[in-house]
Order: sequence, then structure tokens, then C-alpha cells
Amino acid sequence: MYATLISGDRTLDGGTLEQRVLRVAGGLMSLGLGPGDVVSILMRNDFPLLEVTLAADRTGAVAVPLNWHASAEEIGFILQDSQARLLVVHADLLKKVASVVPANCKVLEAVTPPEIQIAYRLTEESCSLAGNAMNYENWVQASEVSTAAPVSTPFRLLYTSGTTGRPKGVRRLSSSPEMTARFGQRVRLAHGQEIRPIRAVMTGPLYHSAPNVYALNCVRFGDLLVLQPKFDAQRLLDLVERYRLSHMHMVPTMFSRLLDLPEEQKAAFDTSTLKAVVHGAAMCPRDVKQAMIDWWGPVIMEYYAATEIGIITASTSQQWLAHPGTVGSPPEGVQIAIVDDQGLPVPTGDIGEVFIQSDMADLVIYHNRPEAMAELRRGDWLTMGDIGHVDADGFLWISDRKKDMVISGGVNIFPAELEEAALQLPQVRDCVAFGIPDRDLGEALAMVFEPHAGAQIEPDEMREALRAKLGRLRAPKVLLSMPLLPREDSGKIARRKLKQQYLDSLIHPATK
Repeated sequence: MYATLISGDRTLDGGTLEQRVLRVAGGLMSLGLGPGDVVSILMRNDFPLLEVTLAADRTGAVAVPLNWHASAEEIGFILQDSQARLLVVHADLLKKVASVVPANCKVLEAVTPPEIQIAYRLTEESCSLAGNAMNYENWVQASEVSTAAPVSTPFRLLYTSGTTGRPKGVRRLSSSPEMTARFGQRVRLAHGQEIRPIRAVMTGPLYHSAPNVYALNCVRFGDLLVLQPKFDAQRLLDLVERYRLSHMHMVPTMFSRLLDLPEEQKAAFDTSTLKAVVHGAAMCPRDVKQAMIDWWGPVIMEYYAATEIGIITASTSQQWLAHPGTVGSPPEGVQIAIVDDQGLPVPTGDIGEVFIQSDMADLVIYHNRPEAMAELRRGDWLTMGDIGHVDADGFLWISDRKKDMVISGGVNIFPAELEEAALQLPQVRDCVAFGIPDRDLGEALAMVFEPHAGAQIEPDEMREALRAKLGRLRAPKVLLSMPLLPREDSGKIARRKLKQQYLDSLIHPATK
């Protein structure tokens, strides 16, 4: 039986969830969906997202969760690229993407529940059903319970941002039952889900691959899963105490916000039931992680992974305390090598590019772009573009990213997006953006710009204009000015030099 689900004031017990999943499976088959057909899901954390995913798994269909932060254009691209035959979507989100849904893609519209409306300050009008699509709940109730035996899904498909910011489909092929079981156990070990019983809370968005897999494992192997509509530090502590929670999946930003709570609030809640709190997605400052271990005890676990190849390393609190700053050591079936710019191994402890050899690598391609995987490969090894070192005990440290992508609060951000938007401002002649350490978000964006001669610089006004275009995370937290940006011999702006100068406090803000 599945775990019980809780969201806000709503509860769905495991037995009822199981029956609903069978109905959804029957409904998918009645729409003609079967093995390999794509079902896209554009929802915040809600019961139907899990119902549809579990039902798709039974019928062999491929459930593809979509980032609801994405633009309508990006959603339209994914629906076309994946050849989605069905979109399951919250009512308020459908209003934003209706114009980009392909004609051959059916739509199921679900009510946006009250707790999500409150968390995101949505109006009742924006969350009302438009009536131009099938009503999800009516469709579920009208569907026949599936009595068919489960069918294996031929592949998995998840979309992640590419180096240009355009979504890329990571397609993971089916493997033998033995290898599938090995991969599943590897993930559960890294996520602390071999510790039972599981009474978990999901704090992050289920469109991300790691939270998605984590939540599904909680439903399949756990007793309880609480969905938090939007992360709130004090509310999370209340949920832990109220439901005697044991497991959760976090990003370092959440740790920082928990630690920022007043001491009397932190002391007011019982967190002694926590057994496995796992984090990933971004680098965690050492002082933040140490403070969480001091507060919650040695229950903090960490993993380093990629959508393309899954778990690369993992560590327990005890391992991290013995190797402070590590992201862990590789599990069986995964090897790590650190190489220099010529591709040669470096001595133990020296910094270089991180290469990974995984038994999962041959099962993964980029959807509709099989040649793109060659960009990551060096023979039997893959690189995600990270820089780091391995110690004598085989533990890995990540020190930088070779690629320019910034992970802020667990969200992938591309500096090129900010640079493009900034160049449209009248004050900016040229600019460069890069990631900087941030205690709260893990990383944030800084931008250094070269103003046009005689330009009137109003940094606060410039920052607000960029926030209006890009949102707060993609706008610069630090905005700096230089009369002339340094360049490489090639003519390119010396991005890494500017970043290092900033870190050395050699660049001064345009205004105080």
C-alpha cells in the first residue's frame, strides 16, 4: 500500500491513493496512451502530480514533470520536443500556457488547491477552472479502475537546462531488472531512505529530478509524505513536530533560513524524530552544515549527482565531520578521476576537472540530440564540468564549476540570460555576470558592467528593471561598475579574472 499523503488540511490515505492511481491508469489507457507515450505535468506540489506519475508507470507511459517557473515559450518547446500527448495542469498555470499547447496534446485541468493559493497569494479567479479542458477530478471519477498488469516504461525523460538555457531532455533507457534494482538501492542509500520507517516532508518542487524521485520513493516505501506547498522555515519545524517526521530532502538555502530563525523559535519545536535529512543541488557552506549538525545531530546526509547519470557521491554526517567540506565518496559502480587540461590524472589532492565513470552512463542520451552526449564523454568517462579534488580516502571536494552555470537556491541560472537583459538597458555598454558565494542561496549572481560614456547610473533603478525582466533569483544581487572591462587576448571579457578580483574585494560598487 502507498503512503498517506498530507497537504494543508487535506489527507489522502494510502488505500484511497492506490485506488485513484488505478483509476488514472485506466483513464490514460482510455485516452489511448501506452508504453512510450509522454504525459507532461505542470503543477506545484499536489496529489495529482504523484497520482499521474504512478499511474503512468503502471501503463508504460512516460511522466514528464515541467518547471512551472519556466516561460510559456519554454513549456511550448518541451511539449513539442517530447511529443507530449497529454498535459495535466493546475488551473492557474494553464491560463499562462494555453496558447502554446500543441493541437494534438490533450489537456486535463485540475483545481489549484487552497493551500497553494494561499502560499503563492493567488486569486480565486486565477485558480478557477476555465472550462476549455477536461476537468481532472471528473475524469478520474469517470475512469474505470485498471485491472491490467503493470507494463514496463521503456524510458524516463526529464528536462534540464542546457548550457544556453534552452531545456534539454535527458532520456534514460530501461535496463535489466537487476540493474534497475541496483540503481534504486543506490538512490535510496544516498537519500537515507533505507532507514525505515519513512515519515517524510517534501520541501522542494517536484518538477526537479531529485525531489521527484525522493517523493515517489517515499510514497512507495514509506508511511507518510507531507507536501509543503512552499518552503517556510517555521512552518517546517511545526510539521516535523506535529507529524513526528523522520525524513526530508533539502537544499542549503533552507538550512540557512532555518538557522536564521530566532533561538526561542528553534528551541520551541521537537526535532528529535529526524533520522535522515539529505541535501544536494548546491554547495553548502561549511559553517551552515556544521551548525545544522550541531542543532539536529548527525542526521544530515549529502549527495552529489547529475540528472544525466544519477548519484555520483554521497556522505553521512560522520563522514563529513571526518572530511569537512566533502560531497562524499562514490558508491559501488561509480568511479571518479581528477584530470588536468590535457586530460591526464593529477596527483591525489590536486585540483582538476572531475570525470565520472558510471554503470548508468550507457543508458542515457539527450532526447532528440543523441550527439550532444559526446560533449560530455571522454571515452568511457563523463564530465559535468565541475572542478575539484579527491583526498587519499577517496572523498571528493567540489571547488568550482568549469561551466558558467550558477545554482542559486537549488535553481539553475545562466549568466548569459542576465547579460542579454542588461545589454538592453540604456546605461550598459557591455557587461559580464558570474556566480558568487552566498550564505543563504549557496550562490548568487554578480554583474559588472561598463557604462556608456556620460551615462547616468542609478544602480537601484537598474537592479529593479532587471528584476522585473528576470525575477529576483536571475537578477544581480551585487551590481558593480567599471569604466573599462578587462578582456582576454581573444577579445572576450575576462570573466574569471573579474570574479577573482571581486572575491579579493578589488572591485568597488558603483554606489554605496
